[in-house]
Amino acid sequence: MIYLILSDQSLILKSTLNQIISSSIDHIDDFNYASFDFENNPLEEIIDFLQTPAFASDKKVALVKKPYFFVDERKKLPFTNDLKLLDKYLSQPNEDADLIILCESLYYKPKNKYFTAIKKVATVKNLFFETEEELQEYALTLINKLHIELSKEALNTLLVRCKNVESIEKEITKLSLYGGYINEEIAKQLIPQPLEDNVFELSNALMRKDTRQVMKIYNDLKLLKTEPIFLINLLANQFRILLQVGILKKENMSNDEIATTLNIHPYRVKLASESIKKYSLVQVKKYLVDLANLDIDIKRGTKDRYIDFEIFLSTTNH
Repeated sequence: MIYLILSDQSLILKSTLNQIISSSIDHIDDFNYASFDFENNPLEEIIDFLQTPAFASDKKVALVKKPYFFVDERKKLPFTNDLKLLDKYLSQPNEDADLIILCESLYYKPKNKYFTAIKKVATVKNLFFETEEELQEYALTLINKLHIELSKEALNTLLVRCKNVESIEKEITKLSLYGGYINEEIAKQLIPQPLEDNVFELSNALMRKDTRQVMKIYNDLKLLKTEPIFLINLLANQFRILLQVGILKKENMSNDEIATTLNIHPYRVKLASESIKKYSLVQVKKYLVDLANLDIDIKRGTKDRYIDFEIFLSTTNH
């Protein structure tokens, strides 16, 4: 049987894989189970394992990760791959072997011809959380399962600071070890603030022309070894959100409508809405232009990514 599992790393993925594997083989050894990835194992090796009869077992299972051909079938690899071998196997799979293809979000391209071909012959298990509502529902399920009690504000902190299922699971497990009632203050102490939140504070400090706070936040980010180019892109994205929210607010759209239109968390829209009231859209546009020019100059090599980014941050009269 062929399985196509759509999932990033999570407890749900581990549970699903265990169920599939245990339903096919009653024990795991080097003869009846192997884990590969398409970027480091040639197709010949993977298919040879699938076609070779199992030893002391009725079936065998191959778990294969990183289906690069969903994104770029001409990707440079340390070996030559003939994807026609995969087409051939899909048309005549070994009935005594299970092929499990794990497609993480990085490789999820549903319109790709190989994705489409595999989907037609595979049992598909979609474990992605594609909306905020699905992720929140899963978080609440875990919270109830672990008998944790969170305030509404603490739950909101969790959902804002955790953007994927892996971080949701990690932080809820941490909260369960703390025990007791989790309020907003405790949640903010235990759940690390994502880089985006620091960038949001950095953008606000820039808009206020608070050079001392700007440099404090930047120095904290430097300690985390955050690259200036990465920060420039994050800052530009934050100013872009501010600009978009400001424009849509002028069209009398509600925060919920803006969140849906921009496909961002409602809490982010709420913060941006509060911020944009204090500043002019002209000022926000100026920062966007300055950041774009700085990014271009750094990539051309005419400016230093550390020195000139710090000059940008320390100059409050943009």
